[in-house]
Amino acid sequence: MAAEPDAQSLAGTMGRAKRMNADGQPAGEEIDTSILPLVDALNAFDGISTIGSCGGHPEPLNNPSQWPEGSWYVKFDVARTVAGWRVLEFLAWLINNDYARSGHQVVLLPKSPPPYANTPGKCLSFALEGSAGEDAAQLATWMDRCREQCYIPPRLRPPRK
Repeated sequence: MAAEPDAQSLAGTMGRAKRMNADGQPAGEEIDTSILPLVDALNAFDGISTIGSCGGHPEPLNNPSQWPEGSWYVKFDVARTVAGWRVLEFLAWLINNDYARSGHQVVLLPKSPPPYANTPGKCLSFALEGSAGEDAAQLATWMDRCREQCYIPPRLRPPRK
């Protein structure tokens, strides 16, 4: 299995990167290099799958998925498993309590299109949103450290005798 390249080796035109799969082929949409460390930090949790992101742009296009410079977001799904629920609980505390109380302008929010017009029970997702020049890479480094030092993943139950 090939080693995953770092953000520097992924850098493409206009500060964008493509995530590569194990075969070295592009996997999914382009990811702004400025948000790539945070995408990786979220995907490092079992039960989290990122589905969209924007690292902010000096002149955003007339496109709601492009945010202005100094703001960013990462949208993600949470697995409907014990692991998914556990990590969502941890992230809610980590971001909305610990990080926010330190004066950071970052929030974790639920997101959903109208369920009646989509697939009820299947359209809930979540987003980390930063504003006021918050540094997504700094948050990613801090999240990685907290995951390693504070996160308690669900344990597999020992087999019954």
